[in-house]
Amino acid sequence: MQKKSLKLVAAAAMLASSLVSAVPSFAYPERPESARVQYEMWYLPCRVVSMLVTTAWDAPTGVFTDGVKGAIGGTKMVARNLGKEDGAYERVAGALVGGPVGLVAGGLYGSIHGTAYGIHHGFIGYPSPHSGSHSMIFQGKGFVVPYDDNY
Repeated sequence: MQKKSLKLVAAAAMLASSLVSAVPSFAYPERPESARVQYEMWYLPCRVVSMLVTTAWDAPTGVFTDGVKGAIGGTKMVARNLGKEDGAYERVAGALVGGPVGLVAGGLYGSIHGTAYGIHHGFIGYPSPHSGSHSMIFQGKGFVVPYDDNY
């Protein structure tokens, strides 16, 4: 009996998590011009849930990615200021001095950046893959890199 109830709880948890992860994709469908106010009223709860889900994902992701970029940038900056960016001793000194500072600074920036990105794109929606530079990814023309890797 316990195995059966455990399977039911696991199935319910999987169903609930799949529904919550699918909510952002329904956040902003095509709006009919004849029912603008009703449309906004009906989709507001869905957009709020989408905003919460994307913020919960983008905030820690932003802290991690920008923290790593900051640590790499801090290490390179200290090594470059010591004389030789690719030198072994300069890299060690950069990793000991600039790495932790860059990690903390990048993490702080990433928390603000990820939270703002999650709130904005979770509520408003993501840009269409068929407009602007994002369409280049789907046409096989290369990748769009939002950050400059030259710190």
